[in-house]
Amino acid sequence: MTGGLGNQMFIYVLYLRMRSRFPHTYIDLSDMQHYRVHRGYELHRVFPQAVADEVTLPQWLKKVLEFLFFRTILERHERGSLRHYDGTVHWPLVYYKGFYQHLMYFRGHEEEIRRALTFDLRLASERSRQLAHQMDDEAQSVSLHVRRGDYLKAKHFHTVGCVCQLPYYQRAIATIECRFVSPHYYVFTDDMPWVKENLPLAGQVTYVDWNTGDDSWQDMMLMSHCRHHIIPNSTFSWWGAWLGRPDGIVLCPDRWYADDNGRIPLYPEGWVRIPTDDV
Repeated sequence: MTGGLGNQMFIYVLYLRMRSRFPHTYIDLSDMQHYRVHRGYELHRVFPQAVADEVTLPQWLKKVLEFLFFRTILERHERGSLRHYDGTVHWPLVYYKGFYQHLMYFRGHEEEIRRALTFDLRLASERSRQLAHQMDDEAQSVSLHVRRGDYLKAKHFHTVGCVCQLPYYQRAIATIECRFVSPHYYVFTDDMPWVKENLPLAGQVTYVDWNTGDDSWQDMMLMSHCRHHIIPNSTFSWWGAWLGRPDGIVLCPDRWYADDNGRIPLYPEGWVRIPTDDV
């Protein structure tokens, strides 16, 4: 288990899939003991019903046990194959490592995933609860997620941060305004001044800027209450859209990484891919 909440949810999906085939499956939380990015391990705090068998070991012991007793399967080496996930591996213990951001891990488990990853409004603030009810009553609510922040750092920009720039958001907003007469935008971002300066939005706009720190997950919850979505290449808003209403439209970038060659598509059928190149 590693990463922020969106990545944790993808890894949990793999756990559900593997547990259905191999009951003695555990999530290794060892790396989260020293994980200081984002807000640490959030899955159980946000989704108390997401039950899992877990194990936590000191790093030195984990490395020794993995080296001596486990066959390690690295997702990035499998090239989209499920051979080592569905079949028999001739090894007493198997250790899986990866982020599992692929739809193939979902197939056949969608209902179980939605049950486990259902937001409990009682855990949210009064302000967020009121906004969620308002969103539920609107036919043209649109979540707009703009991620900048860590994506602008040098170590991320040339792989993921450079993908969804201003032209992408402009095209996505234009698409929404061609389809709907009176959209109500709900804006979620880590750079609100940039959004207000660069993205003039027609119609009604609500800037959601109060969910910070340990309350940040409530942005994802609120996204899921919108009918339509504009998302960047972020697992956080990907989940907000996937857990949302089935009758809306989702606008997403036409690629997830700067170099998307050979990668398995992350988008469900029906999501509308918007060009990201500045043409």
